[in-house]
Amino acid sequence: MVQQTNRQTGKTEARFKKSIMMFIGLFLLLTVLIIFVIWRQLSVTKTVDLQQNPFRSMSGLTVKNTYKKVGEPIEIVFAGDTMFDWELRPILEREGYEYPFTYVKDTVQQADYSFINLESVITTEQTAKDPHQLFWIKSDPEVLEGLKKAGFQMINIGNNHTLDYLRPGLLDTLHYVKKYEFDYIGAGENEEEAYRSKEININGKTFRFFSFVRFFPSANWVATDDQPGVPNGYDLSLVKKTIEEQKEDSDYVIVYFHWGIEKTNMPAEYQKQYVAALKELGVDLIVGSHPHWLQGFAYEDGTAVAYSLGNFLFPPYVQGHTAATGLLKVTFTGDNVQMAFEPYIISNGQIQPLKESEKKRMYTYLQSISFNVDIRDDGQIIEK
Repeated sequence: MVQQTNRQTGKTEARFKKSIMMFIGLFLLLTVLIIFVIWRQLSVTKTVDLQQNPFRSMSGLTVKNTYKKVGEPIEIVFAGDTMFDWELRPILEREGYEYPFTYVKDTVQQADYSFINLESVITTEQTAKDPHQLFWIKSDPEVLEGLKKAGFQMINIGNNHTLDYLRPGLLDTLHYVKKYEFDYIGAGENEEEAYRSKEININGKTFRFFSFVRFFPSANWVATDDQPGVPNGYDLSLVKKTIEEQKEDSDYVIVYFHWGIEKTNMPAEYQKQYVAALKELGVDLIVGSHPHWLQGFAYEDGTAVAYSLGNFLFPPYVQGHTAATGLLKVTFTGDNVQMAFEPYIISNGQIQPLKESEKKRMYTYLQSISFNVDIRDDGQIIEK
């Protein structure tokens, strides 16, 4: 009886061990199957750098990232209206084309990228002038060497002097800007090129630059399918359409406008309407010039705005507001776009630094014409 009981107990233990082994085997098989399914799912998903897009679901489906990529701060420097004609010519012939930028080149070169508005035709041959224009500006190609050595990388050529010497003058400008290997926006040999944005990759981030002209002497300046010209900034619907079609998956969208009213320190009402429309498109930064005076700064629901950078290099006759200038320094860090302004003065054909007391007066003035910002003594423009 005892032997029979022992035999039954042994059979029970054997069955129990067998069940345990089967359970372990099924668990291992299921684990391997789950790992295989996850691997297969991930293998059909586009590879994404986790540093660039950490918002990825475990199913392998990419979750739309509504935030900018996180990374190191990137600084871009912007300069306003720049020309080399008239009374500047003898100064440049005597001092050289690098002379105007002696005091600003270090700041420009230390930035990750730099942008300047070239308010001049570049030509040595063209003499025929647009009769609709009041003043005509042209410069020798060698001035581009001065800009290059100063550290500028992108040139905006779209403004109200782009076609001073008609379409042959614009074609010469395009030729020389390309010859000196600048990035450029603002004009083109045809409509497609004129409205084409420029994509720039900086430290792993994608910046897309647009340019529009909302002040020119003749509607004939607008580029068409078969003639050179500038992009039309008067048509807000066209501006929005152009941005929407080209912004794609850019990390940052920057729009330059040649706009506003000359010799005023406040934006026109239509400029505020443009800002409201562009912020809805997700534009990160709007930079303007044309008034020849500095205008104020603003942050509008995530869109940074510098309404006018004024003159940057103009002949010695400038004084007061037309001589006040500076570099706009914009730092991009993730979702944050932070503006700062470094003030200078145009004097005798050179962009010269200010004394500390003069800087403070400049900052106080700029804050008085800005919108809901504080401008600190170090030039940082902080949203209230």
